[in-house]
Amino acid sequence: MARDLIHVYTGGSRGRGVLLGGDATISFAADVKSELSSLTPARSCCQLTELLGIFYSSRGRIIRSGDGQAAYFPLLRNPIARKVVRLVHLLGGMEVKYQASRSAKQMTFTVELSLPDHLREHFELASSRFGVESACDRKALVRGVFLGCGSVNAPSARYHLEFVLPSAGWAAVVAGLLAAHEIRAGTGQRQGHHLVYLKDGDGIARTLSLMGASRAVMEFENIRVVREVSGQVNRRINFETANIDKTIESAMRQVAAIEALERSGRLSILSPALQEVARVRRDNPEMNLTEIALHMRLSKSAVNHRLRRLVELAEGGAALSELDEARPEPAGVV
Repeated sequence: MARDLIHVYTGGSRGRGVLLGGDATISFAADVKSELSSLTPARSCCQLTELLGIFYSSRGRIIRSGDGQAAYFPLLRNPIARKVVRLVHLLGGMEVKYQASRSAKQMTFTVELSLPDHLREHFELASSRFGVESACDRKALVRGVFLGCGSVNAPSARYHLEFVLPSAGWAAVVAGLLAAHEIRAGTGQRQGHHLVYLKDGDGIARTLSLMGASRAVMEFENIRVVREVSGQVNRRINFETANIDKTIESAMRQVAAIEALERSGRLSILSPALQEVARVRRDNPEMNLTEIALHMRLSKSAVNHRLRRLVELAEGGAALSELDEARPEPAGVV
């Protein structure tokens, strides 16, 4: 059976109740939301805008409360519930009821605040009528929406930040706010929900910075640097491994060709230049073209040209006279 904890706040009270609950395991997304929840906008317009962002994105609704109406916030995290209470306290003039319910799976938090006449219209706006003009209000709205419906993966896994919004209209609002700061976001749907998402590290870092999550940006960038350096090292290793495999395969083919020419007696009638490179390759199968070129004091292209002629001769691609006498070696061959 769920256990409920109920706290009642008034706009004029300075006291704070102890809000209990929360996840035992702290994820990167939870850390980000905890940091954002600790930020307090200085201006009343930003305080209201952030509160509205949380309300609409968490699928808040207007309910009857006594003789008036109240805004009802269904929330999943204690720090966000505390922030709602703090914002209401800063705005003043509203009574707040807070309830935390513990079930077998999780804690849930609800905040109910009485709406005075001068604020009621703000909580009844359609997304198409919701507009913010100032830069600080835009940042506050993005922060509030993320607190209400956002998530972000730790960069050690994969780059992904998303907002799961209640309507296509709100998805358009959020995508437009990000675009205004030159952050390109994708939109889509998943199980009937409207998504705005980012999958690139730069965009996610800029979004976290836009919302004011400076500690999260530092952690994100640190992990991101380690991840990208590790990726570069792995790509380098894979590249060098592929080159080694290619060198070994080519050397084995050349040695086999030289041995075939020797068994058939054709190696001894080739030009001294071809016989010399055949001897060096056979005695040094582990060398690559660059090393053979240095050893013979030839250009790399000259060594490659001669070895290719030996393979073609052994595999019957051309006659001796055609390859050894008629075809000129490339410029620079000694």
